[in-house]
Amino acid sequence: MKERIKITIKNIAILMGAILIASCGGKEEKKEEPIIKRAKKEVTQKTPRTKMTAGQKAFLLCAACHNLKKGEPNKVGPNLNGIFGRKAASLADFNYSEALQNSDIVWSEDHIRKWLEKPTDYVPGTTMAFIGIKNKEQQDALIEYLKEETK
Repeated sequence: MKERIKITIKNIAILMGAILIASCGGKEEKKEEPIIKRAKKEVTQKTPRTKMTAGQKAFLLCAACHNLKKGEPNKVGPNLNGIFGRKAASLADFNYSEALQNSDIVWSEDHIRKWLEKPTDYVPGTTMAFIGIKNKEQQDALIEYLKEETK
């Protein structure tokens, strides 16, 4: 059985510190693109001939940590395929916070909207390090995009 690593803010901070230290070495190395730029490239490469929708743009905030398509691996966050109607913290191959496991949430548009606004307020104790999306139009666009892309 695979050993699971619990993702905590402390572990993320340690990892970020290690990355920072490694990037300060004496050799001049090619700088890595920021996560948001990489995520935007990934999304636009998948839809090269179409203009990005508002939902796709909003998902750029999520793309560094989440995949949407069936069969794609989990990232720092779980794959969101099939999220609507799924019980929170129910994917067997992802290590969720105890708070989310005990939440009794079944993901609906309403729950996702409250989660998007500020996850740490909606489920205190969650380990999702995301500041949230306050803008209702951005939330609407993202939710509509997720409904289509996670079927």
